[in-house]
Amino acid sequence: MKTAFICFFPVFPTNMGSAEVVRSLFLCWPGQKKIFQISHLNSIKKNNIFSLKIFKEDPILKILSIPIIIYKILKYLGKTKKRLIIIEGPSWIGYSFISLILIKIFSPSTKVIYHSHSIEFEVRKMTSSKFMAFLSKKLEDFVFKKSDLSTSVSKLEISKIKKLYNTNCINLKNGVSRKILKFKKKKFYNFKYIIYCGSYKYLPNKNAIDYLVNVLMPKLNKKFPELKLVLTGGGYEKKKNYIVNFGIVSKRKLLNLIYNSQLMVIPIDKGTGTRIKIIEAMLIGAKILTTKKGIEGISFNKKKFPI
Repeated sequence: MKTAFICFFPVFPTNMGSAEVVRSLFLCWPGQKKIFQISHLNSIKKNNIFSLKIFKEDPILKILSIPIIIYKILKYLGKTKKRLIIIEGPSWIGYSFISLILIKIFSPSTKVIYHSHSIEFEVRKMTSSKFMAFLSKKLEDFVFKKSDLSTSVSKLEISKIKKLYNTNCINLKNGVSRKILKFKKKKFYNFKYIIYCGSYKYLPNKNAIDYLVNVLMPKLNKKFPELKLVLTGGGYEKKKNYIVNFGIVSKRKLLNLIYNSQLMVIPIDKGTGTRIKIIEAMLIGAKILTTKKGIEGISFNKKKFPI
């Protein structure tokens, strides 16, 4: 079988949680395979990666790029009898909708898997206008129903998708390959800190960071005046004497920071899918403090990872 993964965001190089899921799935996938990504970052030259470079992260540029990347995918798959395209879901559902339409028109015999990372409609309800949420719901309904197979990350999300779209999904839990969790455990900073990882531009992260900065840290500093809050992921601009803002960091540095923290604190009350950074932190043996929402959808061995 020949498989093409289509991603509307950079998987290589990146340190996004969704990209780690795609990378891990790609590493495990059998047969001939290749990733086709739309990326505003520097191109990666590898035989199993095709990167379509756009000037900046822009929805219009991505939409215009989709016919080109579908053409490249169909050319790669060629006349192979067993052809499979996996549409990766952590982007606006409109991109998946357009891709699915083009695939069905120009290569109807090619099988399509929609790999859902979350419920797009729920994301848009939190972050976009009512019209965009309504449109996303209609497009997501189509993608789930017209794909040859669709997946979801947990039993909870499967039940939600069934109620929303009357569609049955396969449970494909998010996972992270240990092969991409290589880092040095040596402590490079001589101060104690708690850490939060995530872009401030995403609403659930914004709410969590605002809580940490404005509520939790002032209370903690009364008893632990030397304790710092380390932020990674970018987007936060305010200055505080107890904030160490690293912005966007490399994967190895991020894992080192998480491993050496006093706690990775994730006080979220909104979000969909599962939190990849929690899965990664569990795998490297970090200490985690989170909410029920934070651990939602993640199943684990309670003896190995006690709550």
